[in-house]
Amino acid sequence: MKQRILILSFTLSTLLCFGQKGYLELSENFDKYKGSLREYYNDIFPKLYKDFSQQSYARYTSIPSFSEEYAFSVETIDNRYYIISNRFSENFWYAKKRNQVKLISHKTEIDSTLYLKIENLFQILTQQMKTSEKEKRGFDGTMFYFATTDTNGQMKTGETWSPNDNTVLDRIVKVCNRLFSIDKEKNSSHSDIVKEIEKLIEEIKK
Repeated sequence: MKQRILILSFTLSTLLCFGQKGYLELSENFDKYKGSLREYYNDIFPKLYKDFSQQSYARYTSIPSFSEEYAFSVETIDNRYYIISNRFSENFWYAKKRNQVKLISHKTEIDSTLYLKIENLFQILTQQMKTSEKEKRGFDGTMFYFATTDTNGQMKTGETWSPNDNTVLDRIVKVCNRLFSIDKEKNSSHSDIVKEIEKLIEEIKK
């Protein structure tokens, strides 16, 4: 356990810091990692993305330093639109027995208006991705991943680390967290999410 903590602290203190920026960074290739960290990434994504399609229209992932990891995917099933939300029962990195970590899932149907707005938001975000500038970041926060399928059928993924409060990326994270928990939202509040996404899209385009 001590070794894992040291590896995690070192990794999080030397990876990139994106919270100061108003755009996503191109996601890194996890194959470059070795040892416990590579094992973690090889294990976590296949488990966390259970029942997600290989080419999601919009996929959001939250990897906190200490609390449980979670993700959602916007899916089309039989010409109907859904958000599939998955989260672990505990933080996967620190779990003593990873094979006993439970996956908690919810599937919520959404209308075409919300579906199209989410798709548009994720496409714009990933279109404006930039490569890393190799800045350092702290080791107590959350990495967020945003992915969508481009016109060539390829998944494009961008990432950001703990955005500053009230920035555009911070508001996008908050909207995505609402989408993750959309099964708890009343239908009447879905229109509020649509309006917030529309505002964010306009700000990103400026």
